[in-house]
Amino acid sequence: MKKGRFTFEIEPQFVDFQHSVKLSYLIDLILTASGYNADENGFGIRDLNKIGATWVLSRFALEMDYFPKQYEKIHIETWVEEVHTLNTIRNYRVFNESGKVIGNSTSVWVMINLKTRRPMELKLLKGIDDFALYEASGIDRPLKIDAVEGEPFEIFSAKYTDIDINQHVNSVRYIDWMLNTFTLDEHKSKIVCRLDVNFMNEVLWGNQITIFKSEKESGDFRFEIKANERTACRGRVVF
Repeated sequence: MKKGRFTFEIEPQFVDFQHSVKLSYLIDLILTASGYNADENGFGIRDLNKIGATWVLSRFALEMDYFPKQYEKIHIETWVEEVHTLNTIRNYRVFNESGKVIGNSTSVWVMINLKTRRPMELKLLKGIDDFALYEASGIDRPLKIDAVEGEPFEIFSAKYTDIDINQHVNSVRYIDWMLNTFTLDEHKSKIVCRLDVNFMNEVLWGNQITIFKSEKESGDFRFEIKANERTACRGRVVF
């Protein structure tokens, strides 16, 4: 199954105060679709664990025209666009219940050694090249985001609920951290239309997190998240 298609229902615990799916949960569903499709094709996390490896997300971009509401069903289509020596491009398309495209996404994944945490060559996954469809996502590749300067917006520490099975901060937590810098009134008046994230270094339990935020242009916000003064992630949110 070179291209996977999966259906999800937006459950009440995963919507915001406006009854729309939370962006971080939508991205979690998109990444879940990645895992399902990789499992189908023989290179899911459990397959990688057998060779002492796992997948980590390196870059991600998403554009949405509409955020589904509570109890609505969505269909997420995913496929591998390209396979390179050290990373692979995976794309997504989000449909509403009637089959209309409401969003597109693209991502870059790297396989790392569980012990050394260093990248591994994808040629170790025999046959993965056969799954490259060379079909674009429909949106621009994730933007390379510059450093964000200025005074810290917020400082806190990474806690138990931030950590995933790879024993580092889960990818979607960074999204929550960025969106939490906006007030409820701002969320009432703005809708995210584009998100870009560059994941640069792991964040571990107990690390001190510092968030920097700036508005580059009207409605175009840039973020830098540091862990123990080392850049962990840079992000962009466009309303």
